[in-house]
Amino acid sequence: MKSLHTHAWVIWLATAAVLALSTRNPLYLILLLLVARLVAVICGRPDAGFSLPLLKLGLFIMGFATLLNALFVPIGSVVLFTLPDWPLIGGAVTLEAAVYGAINGLVLWTLLVIFAALNEIVPTADLVRLTPRALRDLGVVILIAVTYVPETIQQVQRIREAQAVRGNRLAQWRDWRPIVTPLLISGLERAMIVAETMVARGYGATADTEQPWRVRLLLLLALALAFGGWAGSFWVGWPGWILLALGLLLVAVWLWQAGQQVKVTRYRPRPWTKWDGGLVVTAVIPLILLFLPWFDRSSLFYTPYPSLTIPPLDLLFAAALLCLAYPAIIVVRSA
Repeated sequence: MKSLHTHAWVIWLATAAVLALSTRNPLYLILLLLVARLVAVICGRPDAGFSLPLLKLGLFIMGFATLLNALFVPIGSVVLFTLPDWPLIGGAVTLEAAVYGAINGLVLWTLLVIFAALNEIVPTADLVRLTPRALRDLGVVILIAVTYVPETIQQVQRIREAQAVRGNRLAQWRDWRPIVTPLLISGLERAMIVAETMVARGYGATADTEQPWRVRLLLLLALALAFGGWAGSFWVGWPGWILLALGLLLVAVWLWQAGQQVKVTRYRPRPWTKWDGGLVVTAVIPLILLFLPWFDRSSLFYTPYPSLTIPPLDLLFAAALLCLAYPAIIVVRSA
């Protein structure tokens, strides 16, 4: 199996998420969802650990979005039923409102599947290494936090299986006592092991270097510009957005300058290969297609109002979305 670069996977994730947010056509969204799930199944790690029940979560999200939009947006020509004149939700419940709510839920479901695919493919430690060097302490805290949850869930399952072998069944809340106590003890043991490991590796043994006053002044200026630009965008419009962009740019500069004070040693740097370049190129192909002047973007904006119709389908754009399945193709060929 070919191991692809973490940066390439992040670009794949960003492109897929932007494409999912750029369309309300259910045909394109379903295609994106299936491609993301295909890549996760084929390229996912066997030791990925805790995984979300994506089908149940997706059906719940779509059902809730459908119900919410159908109750609060009484617009459409096909009336399913009529509610009494209740506050906020009284009136006709239409098929078009339900379909539009389902499409919004499908967008959220697609985003969930895309992010879950990255979680199943790329190890958490590799993602945390993308944290700027100036925020190294925050990266360590995030790594410990995100690995503690799946480990705790696996520990609960092991304790429940051990208690089931002993004949203990979870009929009421008092039956959880034999599980809570071993869980707390194992959690404390894992915390001690992590602390001893960090001390043995010298974490926190070096003195913190104080940032020069120019770097701290740059951060203060960047935050002031960002906040002033955000607040000014409500009154002056585009000049406020320019100030906000300038402030965010200065924050990025501050992160880079502060990160230069941190020395990082990489024992096995991951080289960039032609397969990583292929992943980036195939990921941005559908995104580039959206900005071509001759591309017809009308099929992206589907709405069931005022009457329900069949969503349009652009075969060229659908083929471009299939390019996101490139990682699954190269993994199957190398198997």
